[in-house]
Amino acid sequence: MADEAYHKFRTDRAPAPRGCPVDHDFSPFSETYVNNPYAVLARLRDRNAVFYAEDLGYLVLTRMEDVAEVFRKAEVFAATNVQDPVLPICQAAADILSAIDYNPIAVLSNRARPDHTRIRKHAQAGFSARRMKILEPFIRRRCQALVAAMRANGSLAEFVAAFGHPLPGETIFRFIGFPEADDAALKDWTTNRLAFTWGNAPEAEQIDIAEKMLAYWRYCVAFVADRHATPGDDFTSELLAAHDADPGDLGYKEIESVVYGLSFAGHEIVSNLLGNGLINLLSTPGLWADIRADPGLIPNAVEEILRFNSPQTSWRRVAVEDSELAGYQIPAGTQIFLSLGSANHDEALFDHPGIFDIHRANARAHIAFGRGIHFCLGNRLAIAEAQIAFETLAVEMPGLSLVAGQSFEFVPNFTFRGPKELWLTW
Repeated sequence: MADEAYHKFRTDRAPAPRGCPVDHDFSPFSETYVNNPYAVLARLRDRNAVFYAEDLGYLVLTRMEDVAEVFRKAEVFAATNVQDPVLPICQAAADILSAIDYNPIAVLSNRARPDHTRIRKHAQAGFSARRMKILEPFIRRRCQALVAAMRANGSLAEFVAAFGHPLPGETIFRFIGFPEADDAALKDWTTNRLAFTWGNAPEAEQIDIAEKMLAYWRYCVAFVADRHATPGDDFTSELLAAHDADPGDLGYKEIESVVYGLSFAGHEIVSNLLGNGLINLLSTPGLWADIRADPGLIPNAVEEILRFNSPQTSWRRVAVEDSELAGYQIPAGTQIFLSLGSANHDEALFDHPGIFDIHRANARAHIAFGRGIHFCLGNRLAIAEAQIAFETLAVEMPGLSLVAGQSFEFVPNFTFRGPKELWLTW
């Protein structure tokens, strides 16, 4: 089962491909990169669009054409490493997750074909138009309620805690079928896992996150068993119905693991999308007034947010066979850093990419959700949440603005980016 494990905690390091430029300084955990990755990436893209980051042990790709090629060649550049911790975790955290009953398996983001195709078929069916139609009224109600709570507390609010974090968490929990009574525990267990897998967390934080991951896995196992006995109208029940109809086509352990992974993917990342989006929408003079006057601008604005200031600035792959990429011979085992943030600012595709322009005709050409067989399963739900959130805020809080003089802090992270706090006034 080791090859099918959801997380693998030790990764072999391959040397730089022969002849490839080596950068001894690049690190997504550096203060300069964390504060503004796009400025760093623009310089690197101009100098060496492909290079080996000595500090990381990864081949870094910064151009859209190279990133897209890797996504297309799923049989050569596998996704089996995407849930593995970027940096080695401490032994105490590893010991916690070595519990005999902590046994999630790779299912979607990090499973290869043909199993990936088989599992994704059932998971994709759960994101049906009917399910989205059921969720939309809930999202609108929660947006209204969260805005009302913000206004009831005066004319100042910290957006991430008051709105940006609760909304996507509660939305994905209702989608999965988790009962509302469990929300407080669920939010505690599922918050900050991004720092564990893709961050540079200190040992005490790693231990705390590992304990929460174990508790959450045990909750998911018990929840799936409960839904199997008492089905509802939710994503988990649909997966279990598919399993009962053909156990060989969708395994029970696969359902537990899909449920386990989905809440992480649908929570913190969408929180970052909302926070990044508000920073851009409220920082551009006159733009909030334009959106209030014409909400029809919001869908393309969300696409431009995903391009310009994506909640996911990079992703990973690993070469599973010797291959060629961008003119270099890539040995099997090479870890690859796909810079989505750089690709989304590639001058070869986007005119004046450093300008935030909600009228951009090709904003949807971004690669924030990836491409190919592992294209983000929940992209429609994430976009719907963002659109409804910005619509609600524009109608209910026409005078919304950023608190003047604040600086935004971003947690050092290999892949994900969003403000820790975002203070608003109205």
